[in-house]
Amino acid sequence: IQKADLEDAEAMKRFQGQKDKSEKFIKDNEDKQEECWRKIQDLERQLQKLGTERFEEVKRRIEENDREEKRKVEYQQFLDVVSQHKKLLELTVYNCDLAIRAIGIIEELVAEGCSAIKARYDKTNQELADLRLLVHQEYLGVFRRLYKTLGQLVYKKEKKLEEIDRNIRTTHIQLEFCIETFDPNAKKHSDSKKDLYRLRASVEEELQMLKDKMANALEQFRPTEEELIQAGIEFVHPIEEVEEDNLQRRSKILEYRAHLSKQEEVKI
Repeated sequence: IQKADLEDAEAMKRFQGQKDKSEKFIKDNEDKQEECWRKIQDLERQLQKLGTERFEEVKRRIEENDREEKRKVEYQQFLDVVSQHKKLLELTVYNCDLAIRAIGIIEELVAEGCSAIKARYDKTNQELADLRLLVHQEYLGVFRRLYKTLGQLVYKKEKKLEEIDRNIRTTHIQLEFCIETFDPNAKKHSDSKKDLYRLRASVEEELQMLKDKMANALEQFRPTEEELIQAGIEFVHPIEEVEEDNLQRRSKILEYRAHLSKQEEVKI
């Protein structure tokens, strides 16, 4: 019995040892299984992540391929447009070269024409200037004769006025004398005085008309005078000639009066 108990105790001890060993093995196995499942879950997550990343990459590549194809199409269209535009530009450049050459030829023709026109213009202008100068010189002669004639008439009219004024003064004295002496010739002197005043008014009007003609003629001669002075043509102005003629007439009259006075003195 003791032996059996010992054997039983030994058997139980072995069983318990095997059981503990089995429990430990199962526990280790479960832990390893859990670890494997965790790894499997991690791998599944990694696999899912990798799958998602692969999908996104494929999607991106598809979009990149679409963009690349679109870029190639657009680039080809650009090349076609550029090629067409290049041909048009080459044609434009060719036309511009032709236009420049044509413009150069036309410019030469225009320059030659302008030179010929300018030469003709200068020649014509010089001929006209010579002709104008000749006309001004001829007009100077006409104006000189006209102005001197008007000057003579003015001088005569002024002398006529002086004579009329002297006659008026004489008639006035005679009229007053006749009135004071009750001379019947008073009416005759009065009528004569009125006639003299009418004559004076008429002569004065004619004198003013002659002076206006002289002023108008002088004003019309002014452009000719300026042209002659500018051309360097020396001439004696008709105004100076008229003044000189008037001085000579006055000198002759004074000499004539002095001569008459001497003769009167000799007679006396």
